[in-house]
Amino acid sequence: MKTIFIIIITTMLGQSVLSQEISKGLRGDSIAIIDAKSMVKTMGGIEIWKQIKSIHFVHQWYPVNRIDAYIENEILDLTSPKSWVERKSEINHTIRAYSPEGKYWNIKNGILSYGSEKLWEAAMKRAPFNFYHLIRAIAIDDSFYEIQYGESNIPTTKQLNFYDSNGTLRGWVIINEKKEPIVKATSEYRYTLGPLKRFGNLWIPNWGVYDTGYTRYELISVIGNNQPPEATLFLPPSKY
Repeated sequence: MKTIFIIIITTMLGQSVLSQEISKGLRGDSIAIIDAKSMVKTMGGIEIWKQIKSIHFVHQWYPVNRIDAYIENEILDLTSPKSWVERKSEINHTIRAYSPEGKYWNIKNGILSYGSEKLWEAAMKRAPFNFYHLIRAIAIDDSFYEIQYGESNIPTTKQLNFYDSNGTLRGWVIINEKKEPIVKATSEYRYTLGPLKRFGNLWIPNWGVYDTGYTRYELISVIGNNQPPEATLFLPPSKY
């Protein structure tokens, strides 16, 4: 009897430890978490994305409210809410960046300006739910995020909702039956995504279209890095 009691207690302790280990990772619906990890596998794999700390995109953008399409270089620090973007065409040149240290700033055709505190705060809240921040968060099993199924408006698909540590819905991704992402969204935007294309060891949606038709982009190149960008990238150049 004493032996049985010890076995029961040991089993309960083991289950408790296991539960604690699980709680350290992604939170939410266990099946939704499995689907999220399957999505990351279609995009190059958990082990690859786990090691990526920054990523550099080159896009061609086609906004409808401008006479010029433009090439955009975008660098994301996937370890913190930092973004640097350079947009260039034959007639315009803009650099935009935000970070906790550098706030939100722009240089448009040589003129420096700062975004409002409200604009910076919105960027800080939105950044962790950028699609590629989510991909890395899934890969590293980040406990900041909770994943639940949402209501997809596209037949035969699943919507993965991403909540912050306070339980607030901040972003979502719709995946098809192959677990490939076909929509990325936050409360501020929604893009329909093209098929995955290989860039080195990464598989990335090849294009995106804003749901209002306001703009669209084509992906030219992607480079992942296992180191974060230099912190000075996100600060206004010293000459200003």
